[in-house]
Amino acid sequence: MLPRLAVFLLAAQMFAADPPAGLQGSWKLVLVETDAGPADLPDARPALVIKADKLLHGGHEIARLTTDPAADPKVIDLKFDKPERTYEGIYSLEKDTLKLCLNGRSEGIKERPSGFTLDGHPGWRRLTFERVKPEDAGPGPGFVGLVLMFDEANKQILIQGTLDGSPAKAAGLRKDDVVLSIGGAAVETLRGAVDSVRAVKPGGELALKVRRAGKEVDVTVTVAFVPFAGLAGLE
Repeated sequence: MLPRLAVFLLAAQMFAADPPAGLQGSWKLVLVETDAGPADLPDARPALVIKADKLLHGGHEIARLTTDPAADPKVIDLKFDKPERTYEGIYSLEKDTLKLCLNGRSEGIKERPSGFTLDGHPGWRRLTFERVKPEDAGPGPGFVGLVLMFDEANKQILIQGTLDGSPAKAAGLRKDDVVLSIGGAAVETLRGAVDSVRAVKPGGELALKVRRAGKEVDVTVTVAFVPFAGLAGLE
């Protein structure tokens, strides 16, 4: 019989091993579900890459994976660094379809999902991925973090706010800035402004001209990848 310490170390090493070979590769997110039903997803949906124990998005590591394929159901944990948080869940793999059921809460009292049924569990998220070829693994939509609104009284587009940690905030855009143009083209409708922002791919630059305190200001925003945690409805 192995000493108790040896048994413990062996179990720890097994759980810490790289995820199974079947999980490796490129996966496109096709469906996010809550107990209230399917969530809205952009038309250009991101593909994530599992490489060893790393979860990559747009070529950048966003999380580390820990799995226990011997458990029933199979266990998976996603550990993010920025900000630091861990989501506990389970997974199933059938041919080219990968399903995750994650507890969307990373803090406080939480429980690992015991199954894929979401009824009665508002904090759980069921994510479905389809395997794709590496050349078909697009980056998905860009992320600017800009909240726009139409000012009916003055017939103009206003910045209602910027999300914390977003490219828009980092570029210096502010609440109540009046948007005059995007990409060199004047904007007159909220739909037109939103479409112009969404048209820029991750890694591209978005040029805006705004009016602030009576002065025109040029601002360039470097578009990032849409945060996976936010897209998946995780806290």
